[in-house]
Parts: sequence; structure tokens; C-alpha cells
Amino acid sequence: MFDNSFDEEKFSLKYSQKVPEGYDVSKMQYTFDFIYLVFKREESIAEAIKDVSNEYGLTESFLRDYLVENKYLLNKANKEDFQKTIKQYNTKSLKKILKKHGLKTSGKREHIEQRIFENELLGNDYYLSSKSRVFYKNKKRRVKIFNSYLSDYYYFSEFNDFYMDNYRKKEANIPIEFINQHINKAIEEKNHRNFTYNNHIMAEHYYKKDNCRKMLEHILKNYCMNLNPIWKIDDLKQHACLNSETCDCLIYLQKRLSRNIVINTYYLVWDSFNFDRIIVPKYGGYRCLKDILNLKDYYKINRDLDKRFYANENLKIKKITQKTLFDY
Repeated sequence: MFDNSFDEEKFSLKYSQKVPEGYDVSKMQYTFDFIYLVFKREESIAEAIKDVSNEYGLTESFLRDYLVENKYLLNKANKEDFQKTIKQYNTKSLKKILKKHGLKTSGKREHIEQRIFENELLGNDYYLSSKSRVFYKNKKRRVKIFNSYLSDYYYFSEFNDFYMDNYRKKEANIPIEFINQHINKAIEEKNHRNFTYNNHIMAEHYYKKDNCRKMLEHILKNYCMNLNPIWKIDDLKQHACLNSETCDCLIYLQKRLSRNIVINTYYLVWDSFNFDRIIVPKYGGYRCLKDILNLKDYYKINRDLDKRFYANENLKIKKITQKTLFDY
């Protein structure tokens, strides 16, 4: 039913273009290993940082900063303990500490000490946060969700961040909300490709769940958007019209549901878009849908669409409101 062979890169909300090497797995794995050593093996924070850094070829300062920045490690910086510790260092040594971290080294000793304290460079006592414990305890569950529904299309690192904020929700809702996050981002950016691909992914999710009604909604969202590629108006001649997978899914869903349900849902989905400009009118979309359900030649349907709308030099995009759609 669905073709999973995407030529494109996986979807990333964080990186719009090139994703850093090793982004997908490594941070999750060394974070888990560190928490495991402290939480289950009862190693000290310092020992665990050293062991994991050696295992993954990281510097200890990088790993510590990453864990603190992402709130897996918290610190109990105490002014009194800090004052006791810092007395063991001469001013030259303190300047070296600042220089190592790329901070200003000039000024009186009291200013240097304040800079070191504010930047948490010395005398801090770290401990595992509650986020670390949730991260450890829920690893199997989130890996199962990711592998079952999302691994072909998304980066685990981003799903992991999403999961950590949503782990209390029902398991069935987590992948749906994660995919919807990408759909909403595509709408915000008016990105035709990402919108249609992510609706394809959502339809596949509901296909696996045998939820034909929900699957139909997302197939028809792609159908409507490909009929009216309103975010691709400057490049209509290059528009590929309807794809064969969308047509196959509509025929499949007609058998599972009924023709009336498919057509009625089409009107509901179309109206939900609130198109501010129309390329193929709603009635034209209905006639095209009937041709698909009647098993008309898919290639002829697309040739007609292309000739009548997308390659028509004289076509003027109608800027109309939703209220006047029935006139067309």
C-alpha cells in the first residue's frame, strides 16, 4: 500500500538543511550510558563522565557541558564551599581556568573569582536530575514507539526530545502528536513537499492501526493540496499532479468504507483548508475524485489536469473566499 523508499533526507525540525554527522543516535546513547553508570552501577559523576568520554571519544568538558545544558545533570553550587575551594588556587591558575573556557582573564582577583563562580567552573557538586531518571526508565518504551512508526522518516534525537516532554501521554498519542508537529511546521512555512510527505506518513500510521476513517482524512488532505498546490503557484508547470499512491489508497478506502463516505469526507477536508486562492475548483476536484473511484485511467486524469490547469498559460488564479466556492 505504501512506498517507504524516500529519496529525501529524514525530516528535521531543528536543522533545515545539513544535519550534523552522528546526530541521529550518538547523543541518546552516550547520555543513556552515563545515566546507567551513575544510576545503576553507582559510579561517581566524575568517574562516569570519564568512562563515557573515553568510550565515545569525547572530551570530559564537552560531555559535562552537554549534560548540564540539557538538564540531565544539575549542580549544587554553594558560595561558602566555592570560597573554600578557590583559596587553594593562585591568581595565575584562575586565569588559566578562564582562558581555557574562552572567558575574559583581566581584572582584580575578586572579579576573576566572581567570573569563575558565575560560569560554574570550579567547586560544583553535580547530581542526576529527575529528567535523567525518566530518560533511563523510559528508554525501551520510546525506542519501541520510534522504531514502530517513525524510524524511516525522522531523526531519533528530535523524537527523544519530544518524548521527554510528552512521556506522560498515552503511548498511542505520542507518534501522532509528533507527526502533527511536522505537519504544522510545514503549514507555517508553506512547504508543499513537507506537508504532503508528512500526511503520507500519518496515513501510513493509521493504515497500520487499521483506522480507515483517519487514514482517509490524510489521504484526502494530500489529494486536495495536490489538486490546489497553492504554495507552488510560481512553478505550476513543474507540478506533478496526483500521484499513483494517492489514487490507489482512495480506491482501497472506497472498498473498505464506501463511495459516499469518501466523497462526503472530501468535501469536509476541502472546506477545512479555507483556500484563499483556487487552481482547481471544488466541483472539479469532485469530478476528478469520481473518475479515480470509477477506475478511470490515472495517466489520462493527470494529463487532463495538466492541460487544463497547470500548463495553461492563460490560467488566472482565482482569489476567492470560501463562501463563493459553491459557485465553481
